[in-house]
Amino acid sequence: EQRIRSVFETAGGTIFIGTSRGFFKTTNDGKTWKHVHAGGLVGHLAESNGVLVSTSIRRIIRSTDNGENWTAAISEDVVAFDVKSIKGGFAAITFNTQSETRRVRTSYDGGKTWQAIDADLPPSMKISSIVQVGDYFFCGHPNGIYRSRNKGKTWQLILPSIENKVFNLFVSGNVIYAIPSAGGC
Repeated sequence: EQRIRSVFETAGGTIFIGTSRGFFKTTNDGKTWKHVHAGGLVGHLAESNGVLVSTSIRRIIRSTDNGENWTAAISEDVVAFDVKSIKGGFAAITFNTQSETRRVRTSYDGGKTWQAIDADLPPSMKISSIVQVGDYFFCGHPNGIYRSRNKGKTWQLILPSIENKVFNLFVSGNVIYAIPSAGGC
């Protein structure tokens, strides 16, 4: 059974459907579709400066040719939960299977290398999302919503959690939508 997991349109108008069997893409408004990644379950997609990154089973994958070819973007054994575009790059939430912790990471080189930016956040298995509005990062965490003014070097709790729920964060323009969830991503 194939399930649709995500839909994403690039700045150039290519549409991707992420499924339990990989990515399908169309460059002609859905008249024809091409199966461009058959590596199994894929999820969220993000684009920055012509590079695509996506969550996938056991890793973050990236493409520099409009989704025709995909390679692993993180070599360590991680599960990727979320990727987002940020100014000049990408942010991601990953789970390290060895340390058994979720990490908040950024990449400013088109997804080639990733740096952890969560040293000042309390460790948690349920960090849910990372978004950027203006020069600020916001992170959904079991303790509430944290904000960073300095690209993740330090974090400040700005809204405590409600009934032990984690906020999943979404952005439209300069508005952040915080949707409480019992289970993280």
